[in-house]
Amino acid sequence: MRLMIVSGFLGSGKTTFLLGLVGRLTSASGREFVILENEVGEIGVDGVLLEREGLQVRELYSGCVCCQLAGDLVVTLREIGTALNPDCVILEASGLARVESILETLDKYCRELDAVMVITLADLERHELYLEEAMPFVVNQVKHADLVVLNKTDSGEDGLIAALESRLAELNPEAEVVKASALRGVNLDLVTDKVKAWMRTTS
Repeated sequence: MRLMIVSGFLGSGKTTFLLGLVGRLTSASGREFVILENEVGEIGVDGVLLEREGLQVRELYSGCVCCQLAGDLVVTLREIGTALNPDCVILEASGLARVESILETLDKYCRELDAVMVITLADLERHELYLEEAMPFVVNQVKHADLVVLNKTDSGEDGLIAALESRLAELNPEAEVVKASALRGVNLDLVTDKVKAWMRTTS
């Protein structure tokens, strides 16, 4: 079983991105996916939206899987693997999650996973988080990504897009940066192709 982690700050468009991505993946490949939704709050709002689209959803809330719910993450992944055995679990991490801590937990306690991929969404509308304030957990999400999706590029000027694209490449030189708009579906086919290629190479 593979695991794909989708990270990004609050409001970066993760749920909209997931709806577009999983819709394309399932129609193109016929593979089965389970969404594991993590929210710090007590009510899993995003999980309800995903279930309405016919997706299999499990929820971990009232804490973050990078710290308080790290043990619950491992147990839940094992339960999903035993009960459902999907091709891939997609973890939508809390907007405050430290990806590095999640990866460390998986490396120590969940080595039965076949492969792990991290996709981080960077929010162009809040470019100051990356260009000016450089919030540590946001930087951590970018630094540990295999693929960075610069979302909401339909809402910004070319100069700002280029500046943020350059900053993201500086934070993580090994990750490709894809400019996209999850809301409008721009470049989601490109991201889908990259995920399908990852799944093929980890078969």
